Amino acid sequence: MKKILIVNASKRRTGNSYTLEKRFAQQLEGKAEVTTFHIGEKDVRACLACDACKRQHTPNCIQKDDFTALIPEIDSCDAMLILAPVHWDQFPAQLKAFLDRTYSFMDFTQPDFSMAGRKDKKLAGYFFAGFGPVDVYTNMVETNLKSFATAGFVDYKAHVAGDANVPGSIMEKPEDLAVADGFAEWLLA
Repeated sequence: MKKILIVNASKRRTGNSYTLEKRFAQQLEGKAEVTTFHIGEKDVRACLACDACKRQHTPNCIQKDDFTALIPEIDSCDAMLILAPVHWDQFPAQLKAFLDRTYSFMDFTQPDFSMAGRKDKKLAGYFFAGFGPVDVYTNMVETNLKSFATAGFVDYKAHVAGDANVPGSIMEKPEDLAVADGFAEWLLA
């Protein structure tokens, strides 16, 4: 059974990220072992840039927070799904800290710069934008998702649902829901 990590980077419990998380959980039930990580409810500190992780040969971090405890899950999962709003044309701050902390997987002595235990994992990023240019946001998401390759996520897909600021409004967008359903199938394949 596949191991899928869902990372929800929204603080809005009634928002679209949580609404879609429930839908994904239903679709994956019985088909995958799912672990969910709600960044907004966790202690995920900024990277210290101390390079202590570079003196080890397995992904690790000297900080003792919720991200450090999640490193084994990140390393051993088959796929990760990120659900998040777009904040000021970027990742939400907590998700950016999460991404920065994957620096703990980087090994400059490796040809692919990665000490991830697995380097064949899938990553889906599904984001919600209230206003603004969806094509620009999609480019931003794709650019940031590429950085997760250090943690072994080499195959990725990105989607930004536009005009999705009202909590729960994603359920009224059949085209965006079809993309989500395709993501679920792709993560399981």
